[in-house]
Amino acid sequence: MTDNGAPEVLRYQTLTDPTPTPTQVVVRVRACGVCGHDVADRAGLTRVRGGVVLGHEIAGEVVAKGSAVRGFRLGDRVASKQHHTCLECVSCTSGDELGCDQAAFVYGGYAEYAALEQDTLIAIPDGVDMQQAAVTACAVGSCLQALDDVARVREGETVVVTGAGGGLGLHAMQIARRLGARVVAVTSSSAKSDLLFTHGADDVVVAAAGITEQVLDLTNGVGADVVLDNVGLAGMFEECFKALRRRGRYVLTGQLKREKIALYPAFVFFNEAVITGSASTTTSSFRRSLDLVASGAVVPVTRSFALDEAAAAHGAIDRSEIIGRAVLVPS
Repeated sequence: MTDNGAPEVLRYQTLTDPTPTPTQVVVRVRACGVCGHDVADRAGLTRVRGGVVLGHEIAGEVVAKGSAVRGFRLGDRVASKQHHTCLECVSCTSGDELGCDQAAFVYGGYAEYAALEQDTLIAIPDGVDMQQAAVTACAVGSCLQALDDVARVREGETVVVTGAGGGLGLHAMQIARRLGARVVAVTSSSAKSDLLFTHGADDVVVAAAGITEQVLDLTNGVGADVVLDNVGLAGMFEECFKALRRRGRYVLTGQLKREKIALYPAFVFFNEAVITGSASTTTSSFRRSLDLVASGAVVPVTRSFALDEAAAAHGAIDRSEIIGRAVLVPS
């Protein structure tokens, strides 16, 4: 990424092959997902500036390893999660490694080779292909953690999923169904209805027709138990929050634009509502997600691009042309 801006700031270049530090593994990248976080980095919505190789949804084979690496052999098929952590602090040792003060985001996947810290990697189960494995930690694991660990979805509850046709939404619906929930998919286009039903939706709500009224109609005026908001837009929040039942849980997992959300505190305390967020994936959620994919309980939805088509992949995401997750595949 040469600078922040439009997809054209992504340039296809030759760099020096990475060499591992004592705690790193060099992976020959076979697939790398293109996440909304990558798009935000590129567009300048985060603090990441030019000079970085994007990409944290990585799957490939071990081709080199540092002297302190344990548990991996050359040729092993591995996939990465989003963060490297210290493994020693209270947060890490208690299973909440996302609270680690030394947490560092993974980069480097838009390449043929990437040097990754060993704690970010997990072996890929048999039967899971590289493109599926690449997107599992972020597109599947983030949703599993948000719905199971944060929202604590229970069987029989109603879960509203925004951005249902996107990289998080299609996988969130499958997970919600796996947890026994009734799934209401929110989409911008009725043309996606058949796709959404195929991937777990029980009902489909088209945003332009009014989300609040449709969700209340579907729930006999009670409202949804959980909203999983993958887009974080002000208008979407207002509509979906009004559709939340008393003591419902509103979980934010993404933000497509830099805009603030406003609300009256009275709406929160009178309804005893919970508004919270879910930021990423723990190692535990990553392992559970890989098991779900390996068993066929969750089927990752991807569209592949060649590595030198990274800018085209970002452009397609900007135009909302991608169903599921775009994946870069080095030749």
